Amino acid sequence: MIKNYSILNSKEKKLICKFIARSNGKNISIDEVDNIFRKKIYDYGKGAIFYFHKEKVVAKIGIVLEVVKELGTVYIHDLDVIEDLEDNASMIKKLINNAISIGNIYGASEILLGERNLEKLKVLESIGYSKTYSAINMYLEKQEKRNSCLELVLLTSDNKLEYLNVFNDSFSDMPHGTFAYIEDIDGYISSSDGFNYYFLVQNEKENIGFLNCRIIGKEGSFDIGLCKKYRGRGFGKQLLETAIDFLDKKEVLKVKLIVIERNTIAYNMYKKRGFKEESILSHWIKIK
Repeated sequence: MIKNYSILNSKEKKLICKFIARSNGKNISIDEVDNIFRKKIYDYGKGAIFYFHKEKVVAKIGIVLEVVKELGTVYIHDLDVIEDLEDNASMIKKLINNAISIGNIYGASEILLGERNLEKLKVLESIGYSKTYSAINMYLEKQEKRNSCLELVLLTSDNKLEYLNVFNDSFSDMPHGTFAYIEDIDGYISSSDGFNYYFLVQNEKENIGFLNCRIIGKEGSFDIGLCKKYRGRGFGKQLLETAIDFLDKKEVLKVKLIVIERNTIAYNMYKKRGFKEESILSHWIKIK
């Protein structure tokens, strides 16, 4: 039997607690499970799907429903299944079919399934789902400055609406795009410290994009986005250089990023600048 989290009773939630505890090695309460699955990302439980069999939870899958209205995309992720069951492939197929049905109900024009585990990828391939593209970790081979930089304006409560508009204008039409809400930006502001940085990027006092950076030890990673009207004018290279220069001034020894393989413009720009592939973060399958 397949059920979504929003309709479960306390007995069923206790079974989910046991299912999760078996993989992370520690007990978890119903309140903690509620905090995981009753979130906006899953439309408060409707996108958290569980497979019940013989008084046990044997598998689950997550359906990101938060951005489907804005992007038309549903992301399926967080597939987890008890490994030693004989009909794993059949259960996974049923979970995915259920996720597809939910995505269609929500009006998704595109449905993407993400997976990191290679064994699960083999199972997915056996039931007809082959990898379409990957999310790739890259690092910069040489950090010397190669281009002029743009102006950075720190994200604050005063300019958070401007940042929100720039972020969504920059990312909402990207391959494997995303969308932010004002509460997300408030979260950025509250987490801004000596390790996490969030900026509007300007050219001649005009907001043209954004830059987010994170520093852990001597490693720095970044995310950048350029507003639609400024694309194709050379600002992309300057924005990239601005990110590299900022992290270099923070004396990081390694500059990293994550790129979506099917975002070919960004992927090729990073490679041309000297970024090298380091590892695969996740694989994605286009289902619809």
